Amino acid sequence: MKKLLLTSLVVLFSIVSQADIINCSFTEPFINTSYSMAQQSLTYSSYSGPNGELEKTVVKNVSFQIKSVGLFELIKDGKVLQTLTLDNKGSDGMSDNNYPYSVKDNSMLTGANGGYGGCQSNSLKTKSE
Repeated sequence: MKKLLLTSLVVLFSIVSQADIINCSFTEPFINTSYSMAQQSLTYSSYSGPNGELEKTVVKNVSFQIKSVGLFELIKDGKVLQTLTLDNKGSDGMSDNNYPYSVKDNSMLTGANGGYGGCQSNSLKTKSE
């Protein structure tokens, strides 16, 4: 059992280590996030300016932590910003896209989806149904 868990972690780590960028989509509020492993930054993007212009907020020094097989957290100063689950059940709440990761963003507690969305990475892409 220990050998199976270790093998699973190695395989997942190799997939995740190739995932330099993880992009997430949310609806209501309509926000996209992008996590760069190389820069250890989480960028929030939304078209919410006074004239509908793109606004970006960058959070730096965000660590990517593997909590268990298929469970990951983006953490800043001990606070969990996002929890990602590799379950192939991610959804942006609006489209028919099937995302490899389900995500819960802890800063988006209001809105129709309460901070739940879907994510893809460089190596694990979204599939349209």
